[in-house]
Amino acid sequence: MENWDDFQLLLALKRANTLRGAAKVLGVNHTTVSRRLHALNQRFSLDICMLSQGKVSFSELGLQLLSAAENMEACLAPHLSQINTSVKQLKQQINLSIPPAILQFVLLDELHEFQQNNPFLTLSINTTYALSDLEKSEADVVIRASHVPDEHLVGHRLFPISLGYFMHKDYLDKRTSESVSWITAGVAERPTWLLDTPYPTAPVSLSIEDLVLRHQAASEGLGMIRGAHYIARHFPNLIEFAPASEHYADLWILTHPTKKSLPNVKRLISFLLKTMRSKHILIDCAK
Repeated sequence: MENWDDFQLLLALKRANTLRGAAKVLGVNHTTVSRRLHALNQRFSLDICMLSQGKVSFSELGLQLLSAAENMEACLAPHLSQINTSVKQLKQQINLSIPPAILQFVLLDELHEFQQNNPFLTLSINTTYALSDLEKSEADVVIRASHVPDEHLVGHRLFPISLGYFMHKDYLDKRTSESVSWITAGVAERPTWLLDTPYPTAPVSLSIEDLVLRHQAASEGLGMIRGAHYIARHFPNLIEFAPASEHYADLWILTHPTKKSLPNVKRLISFLLKTMRSKHILIDCAK
C-alpha cells in the first residue's frame, strides 16, 4: 500500500469506528469512504475491514496495515508544524487569531489597510475568544486577553481592558432600584463581581453568551451589564452608571518561538504593536 490517503482512511476508520464517523474525520461523504474501502479490499483480494452492525473491525492484515499507518503518522507528526509554516511562507499567507469584538470595533479597517499595503500577502483571520493552538499552527499570531499567557509563547503585553457598568440612558426613568436586573454571560453561578456594583442584589434576568450582544441588549433597555468601554462607546444609548473596580485582563500579542523570526510574522506583529498602542486610550479608558 503506497498511497498515504489509504493509510489516512485506516486511521479514520480506527478512530471513528464507523463509516459515517470516518467520513466526518476525513471531510468527505459516507459514500466516498465506502467506495474507497471497497477498492482497498479488492486491491488485496482480502477484507481489510469488516462491518458488523455498522461498526468497523479489522482483519489480521488490516491490523498490520493500521500499525504501519500509526507508525507513519508518529514519524510525521513532529514535522507537521514546520511543514505547514513553510507552506504558508511560500504561499505568502499568515494566520491571525483575534477576539471577534477586537476585530469588529478596533482593528477591522486597520487590518484591511495592512493587507492593502502588503498585496503579496494573504491575511487569514480567525475570530475566536479561545486561544488558538500555536503548537499546531492553528495561527501564526494571536491577540488575546489574558492575565498570564502560556510560558512557552513569546510576545508583547499591551494594556488592560477597562470595564464599567452600563445601562440604557433612560433605564431608571420608570424603574425603582428594586425592579432593575442584570444581563450576564451565564446563569450557572451568580457572578461574584455583582457584589461590587451599586445593585449587588438585583437579579440576573437574561443570560447572553455573546459579548457584543450583551451590550446590544443593554442598549435596548433590557437590563444592566458589566461591559467594555471600547465596545460601549459604539452604542449611543448606553451610559456608564458606575466604574468597575477591576480590569478584565491584559491584551497580548503572541506567537510561537519558532515563528517569531519569520518575515511575515515580524511584519504583522510590528504593525499590530504600532496600531494597538495608538488605540490605548480607547481600550483602557477607566476614569
